Amino acid sequence: MNKNKIYFFGAYLVRIMVASSLLMLVLTRCEIQPDFEYQHSYTDPNLNMTAWEYIQQQDSLSFLKEAITATGLQDMYSGADKKTFIAPRNSAFRDYLTTNNYSSISDIPVPILKNILLYHIIPQKILFTDSTFYTVNFPVAFETENGQQMYLSRNNNYQGVINQGTNQSWTIVTSNLEPTNGAIHISPALVYYSAVTGTTDITNPSLETDTIYATQDTYINGGTKADQNFGSDILIKVKDVDGAGDYDRRTFLMFDLKDITKTGNLRQAFVDVGVNFTHGKGLRLSLYDVPDTTWSETSMTWNNAPASDPNEISHLITSKVSVFSWDCSDYVAGKLQNPGKISIKIDGEPGGNETNDLISKENPKNVPPMLICVFSSGNSNLAMGTNTGFSVENGGSAVLKSSELEMSGAAPADIIYTLESAPSNGWLIMGTQTLTDGSKFTQLDIDTGNIVYVHSGTSSADDSFTVSVEDRDGGSINPFDVAITVQ
Repeated sequence: MNKNKIYFFGAYLVRIMVASSLLMLVLTRCEIQPDFEYQHSYTDPNLNMTAWEYIQQQDSLSFLKEAITATGLQDMYSGADKKTFIAPRNSAFRDYLTTNNYSSISDIPVPILKNILLYHIIPQKILFTDSTFYTVNFPVAFETENGQQMYLSRNNNYQGVINQGTNQSWTIVTSNLEPTNGAIHISPALVYYSAVTGTTDITNPSLETDTIYATQDTYINGGTKADQNFGSDILIKVKDVDGAGDYDRRTFLMFDLKDITKTGNLRQAFVDVGVNFTHGKGLRLSLYDVPDTTWSETSMTWNNAPASDPNEISHLITSKVSVFSWDCSDYVAGKLQNPGKISIKIDGEPGGNETNDLISKENPKNVPPMLICVFSSGNSNLAMGTNTGFSVENGGSAVLKSSELEMSGAAPADIIYTLESAPSNGWLIMGTQTLTDGSKFTQLDIDTGNIVYVHSGTSSADDSFTVSVEDRDGGSINPFDVAITVQ
């Protein structure tokens, strides 16, 4: 929400009314709310112009305007057909340019840029006030103009969320704008679809799960509470305002890996912590390794807390959910080489001013922080399945499907493809990443439509790429070609 300046013109009555209103607002809050820019819509969401006309008038969408012009998609944004337009603001494009080593929009190959924009368009009008979103945090799938799925939902604050429940989700900045040809929702990022989280095939008889619980948990508080201990609190809290002030809080957890009784190859490991309250602002919430495992929850304070490693183990993007879950597979696998105690810090996005009150092991809800590990037997059954190749229009794009490329013998998330030789006349795209030689993706990425081939349009010759395959139990398949027919 943008800060509004209130101008007082000297009228005493006006001052009293404003003061009374502010007092009522404060009394209805447990804590001062942050300056949050989300807007459900303008007072009158009807724009009385097309999406293209609106985008051209917004300085904050100038990069989107340039991208639409470069790809020749003006007619799609100005046509009469009702569509939903996810409109990334300028900062989203800047982040994409930096991540992919482009200096400007004009440096992005037009077919790649076009594919990105088409994913941000759904061929029907969707508002987050629709009855479709009556149920909170219930993602609904819609097919986008590039053939991939986009999941839309709303959280408890009636904020629109894109791809909730996948490896990456985003909270809409401004929603429910209504141009004459559909709906516009302003996004903080160039969004993409990624594999759904929590899809480990637990029914696979070769997989076993072991869960251990935190032996120590506490939080520390900066500022005037820097010498206080909160080890017996029923909540463990995380917030980052200015780094060390009265509202800055960090959580510490300890687990003993010797409590794990299952053996085999570690497939996945997750740290799960119950959520009592979160603003769910779509910010990073990160885990860090703490080398010191001698601390005690009954004596730790801000002033004596051990230092953490500066590099994060894992992070998630906050949303209104009941459990926060971090994938720590690589971290735990390394620690299991010499099992013992591990110590972890949870910290918020710097300056994010987001309250995250989590459930401690002392909480009567009895859902303590836990470490969930999934193990396999180590016996591989990996085998060649389907490889039919696929077709694409010249200059077009195609979503790679499991009916075209599928290996068998392991859970989809555990079948790992390595790109040995990239396509010559196009690109393989995963999310916003252009895959290059050595890049990896999984069968689950294929199954969920996360891999897209984009043809360059510069040659009518057929194309191909080469992959090798392995699984987490040591099985492997030698490199082979996947054929692409250009039509």
